[in-house]
Amino acid sequence: MATAKKENDMINDSITFVAEEKKESYHGPMVPVFLPRLEDDGSGMKVDQYEHVTIANEQEIHTWHVKRGVHVDVPVPVFVILKDKYPDI
Repeated sequence: MATAKKENDMINDSITFVAEEKKESYHGPMVPVFLPRLEDDGSGMKVDQYEHVTIANEQEIHTWHVKRGVHVDVPVPVFVILKDKYPDI
């Protein structure tokens, strides 16, 4: 008869690693933003269509990837940083 594995059982081999689930720590209001897409310059290289915003302090580092060309909701601190860089959003 098979027994169910307990949640606390760990895998003990040298190949398998268990990563902790990433927890979203921001629970405040979100702001809708739209960043225009970057056009290809014709050289054949792909253009990164994400704006990367990193907010760090002594306890933690948070990085957000805001996709260009679509309407996305971002946290208020990310909006403040984007507003400094793009005053027309």
